[in-house]
Formats: sequence, structure tokens, C-alpha cells
Amino acid sequence: MTTKPNQPSYDVIVVGGGAAGMFAAGRSAENGADVILFEKNAKLGVKLGITGNGRCNITNSGDRESFINSYGKNGSFLYRALTEFSNRDIILFLERYGVKVITEAGGKVFPADGRSESVVNAFQQYIEENNFYLKVRFNARVESILVEHAGDIKSAAGVKFSDGETIRGRKIILATGGLSYPKTGSSGDGYEMAKSLGHTIVPLNPALVPLETEEDFVKDLQGVALYGVKVSFYSNGKKICDGEGDIMFTHFGISGPVILNMSGIISSVLSKNENVEVSLNLMPGKNSQELDGQLLDEVKMYKNKFLNNVLSKFLPKSFVPVFLARAGISADIKCNQISRSQRDNLAGMLAGFRIKIKKTRPIEEAMVTKGGVSLKEIDPYTMESKLVKGLYFCGEVIDIDGKTGGYNLQAAFSTAYLAAKSPNEYEK
Repeated sequence: MTTKPNQPSYDVIVVGGGAAGMFAAGRSAENGADVILFEKNAKLGVKLGITGNGRCNITNSGDRESFINSYGKNGSFLYRALTEFSNRDIILFLERYGVKVITEAGGKVFPADGRSESVVNAFQQYIEENNFYLKVRFNARVESILVEHAGDIKSAAGVKFSDGETIRGRKIILATGGLSYPKTGSSGDGYEMAKSLGHTIVPLNPALVPLETEEDFVKDLQGVALYGVKVSFYSNGKKICDGEGDIMFTHFGISGPVILNMSGIISSVLSKNENVEVSLNLMPGKNSQELDGQLLDEVKMYKNKFLNNVLSKFLPKSFVPVFLARAGISADIKCNQISRSQRDNLAGMLAGFRIKIKKTRPIEEAMVTKGGVSLKEIDPYTMESKLVKGLYFCGEVIDIDGKTGGYNLQAAFSTAYLAAKSPNEYEK
């Protein structure tokens, strides 16, 4: 790279002004580095401002082990990051700027006033507090990372913009986010920059996203919720994942916490053009034989009543007509009219109501992106690239995605904290 005489130079350049980028920039400046933050939007924290339906699920109250487990097979990569900057640390940080928090069901932590703007404002105050060392440049779209070569060693040297402008920096922190919610600026730029420098990009798929079904009957169930159901996904007859929780039918398919949490796995399977089917145990803890016995007791007791009234004891009333139609049984049949085979079929469907999955909703509607810069090429102690010295990653650009419940934002904060550390802070 050719250096111009008056070319600006910084200790740290942060690319991306989302949750991870803002924290990385502020923390770097707090450590005394000369920092510049580039954000392609006209303001900081755009995506952070809409998370949690505008309430911002900051983190989770669970212990470190529950956090590690929430990220699946990649969770162990975050052990150091979560140790150095935990859920308690982000809560204390926000309280420093007047943001009190509350903990809700499932350990979800939100700002007490229910406003994501309060969280965004806290980070903006943090940046302003350190503005002696930190500059922010808006509407700035970085095109590529500049590197210098010393034999086989590549080192980050600065960034380049589409108009040819270059700015030097000894340390580059890439915090560009993923592909979800592209209107907020998450357009995948960071993946291309990392790939151009030799990094492997694990295939990108939507995660924490609703699923579309093959069957049209879901349109008749829009808004119907099923609580505490056992959900099992199968591909070509083999179980790929399961869970238990609440689901919601939509006009296109199924959603709800348990569906969202497994959607990343499902999206990866669907991307390979494999068939996927979901089985819903509508009466968790009971198998088809037990349910058959329970149905038999009910139809004997209420033999002169219509079957749909009896099924309403097992299912939401609005779900019963669809359930009977799927079973091929008339809606006006009485209990004393059903055959043994029909009762067996009903019990089987209660234990395993099957729906074919067509695809996920578009990645633009996903809460997070599954995939990203390969963890094999990132030092988990520092977030520094193993391929390019002085290049660091944090947030959604890396191959980390967790369950719903505050885990993904905590990963952003924790990886940003590591990426922002000054050299004399590192202790392996």
C-alpha cells in the first residue's frame, strides 16, 4: 500500500456502528487509543433500536454454562469472551448511564422503561464521553480492508472507500453485522471484506426466523397458539432436532419461541434441498397408546356428544375443525359413531401432528444470521484474525448465533470487549 504524506492515521478503525461496533469503539477510546468509527447510516445503533420489538432484549440472566449451551456447537468459542465480559457486566455498564433493567420470563433482561432507545442512548453517551480519542464518521461505506505484507505475514493497514479514499489504521475491528434486517445497514459487507482477505465464510442462512409450510390449512389457523407442545423436526425420516415450548400459527406457517430457536438448524438443512417435516406432540408426556386410552374414556363418557366438543378439551376450539379435516373425519360426527381405526388415527395425530416445511421466511426477516467468518480463523482470546495481523472481528459477522432471549446481543458485547482490548491487557 502506498502511503500519502498527509494521509490520516489512527490506532484503531472500527467498521460498523451497531451494538458491537459502538461498544468496541468506545472501549478502545476508553483504553486511550486514537479511534475512528465508520458507520454507513446517518446515525448509530439503527438495528439495536428495533430489537425485541423496540424493547431491546439486552441479555439473559442465566449463568455462563447456559450461555455457552445457547449457541450450540460453537458456544465454547465464547468461553473467554463471556468470562471477561458477562451479562452482569453489561447490566452494570448500562446502569452507569441511567438504564435500569428488569428480568422477565426465561431470564430475558430488558431496559425497565421498555425502550430500546434508552440502550442506544447509553452507548452514544459512552462514545461522547470518550470523544477526545474517538471520532465518528457517518454515511461512510468502507469498501475494503488494506493490508501490508512482510514475507508471509499479512497485517491490516487501513481501509479504503468506494471513491478511492484511504485511511490508515494499525488495528481494524470489523463489526459490520450480518444479513438480517438489511434496511438497518446489515447488508453483508463484512463477509465480502473478510473473504477477500482469505477468510472462510461459513454458509449464510437465516436464524431465529419463522418457517413456511407446504400445507395451506395454516391460513385457517392464523393467530392460534399452542402452549407447551413437543416439537420434533425430521429430514428424510431422521430426527434432526427437537424442543418443547409455545408455537403460533401464521398465515404462511409456524412461529413461536421453540420454532425460532431451531430455525437456524432447519434453514441449514433446507439449504441442502433436503425435505423437512415437523411433528407436534400436542399432549407432551403422553404417547399415542396413552392418548388412545384417554380418548376411549372420553368418548364412552360423552358418547352422545359431538366429537368436536370432546376434542376441545385437548385442543384450542379453533384448531379442532382443521384437526378433524386432517384426520378425514366429519365435523358433525358423534362420539358413539367413531370407529376404532378413527380413534387410533386421532390419538396418533395428537401425539404427532405432522406438517411439511417448505422454507424459512426470507433472511431479511430473520433476527440473526447463521454462519459468517469461520471461528477456526479467529483467536477466541482476542478476536484477532489468525490470517491477518491487526484485523479483529466482533458481533454477528462471525459464525455465532444463539437462541432467542438476549444471547445474541450478549455475544456482540462480549466479543466487542475482547476485540477492543489494548495489547497490554491481553493475558492468555
